[in-house]
Amino acid sequence: MSLDAPPLTPDADTARRWAVDELAQPEYSQGGTSWLVRILDWFSGLFDDVSAGTGGGVGPVDIAIGAIIAAAVVALVVWLVVGPLRRTRRARTAQGLFEDDRTSAELERTAREAARAGDWAAATLDLYRALILRLGERGALAVSAGLTAAEAASLAGRAVPELSAALAVDAEAFDGIRYGHAPATEATFAHVSETFAAARRPRSAVGATEHAS
Repeated sequence: MSLDAPPLTPDADTARRWAVDELAQPEYSQGGTSWLVRILDWFSGLFDDVSAGTGGGVGPVDIAIGAIIAAAVVALVVWLVVGPLRRTRRARTAQGLFEDDRTSAELERTAREAARAGDWAAATLDLYRALILRLGERGALAVSAGLTAAEAASLAGRAVPELSAALAVDAEAFDGIRYGHAPATEATFAHVSETFAAARRPRSAVGATEHAS
């Protein structure tokens, strides 16, 4: 799953609703009148002038001009509205991995408790955090407060290549669960649990040591 969300493609009604909501924002207003409304009024006046010049009738040229104007307005609305939505979504997925200062052992314990209670979301999230902290303790990566799940998987995967693929899957599951893109299941927890167990094996520790040297 990519961190970049797919582009939104609103229909006409949705675009109009977004336009109304967007135009209500104070940053688009100066002197009491929205600059975007003034642009739309100018477009409308231009179309009226063209229609008046042909005796009020609407011919092929008028239709073509109207279509161009409509396309430009929709493109402008999408750029103004969808762009900020995508930036907001990317900002959400870039939040730090850790929410508190619990240790790897504490996170593992709470993860196992959540799993026994059937709370697969909490279990998966906390065990992945415990996994990254455990790898950090072994020197596979430098753990920092702003580290994201994907960044942690990438750094640790370079240090411990035999875990790279599993870590990437776990990071994807972490982000999917945390931000509501994917469901938490017993299978997602089991996968992180397998990666966690593999990180304890001597081969993983040797791989991290060899990379560090």
